[in-house]
Amino acid sequence: MNVSFDDIQNMFNAINRSDINQNSLNLVDEDIIDSIDMMKLILEIEKFIGKSLDAKYITPDNFEDFSTIKKMLEEVI
Repeated sequence: MNVSFDDIQNMFNAINRSDINQNSLNLVDEDIIDSIDMMKLILEIEKFIGKSLDAKYITPDNFEDFSTIKKMLEEVI
């Protein structure tokens, strides 16, 4: 399964964070998303991939921007 930036945008839209897009950077480092946003996003990711996300992937580095999220998802799938 290919993961697109549109897929990731849809996940952010689903958690009511449509203000975040592919141009947003340093999402965790700059506190653009907090731990609650990350947990909501993880739930959306799990719906997308159809299984639980292994804890080893739940690191701040994997949630810094659309590229790091996409890379993580491609490893998981």
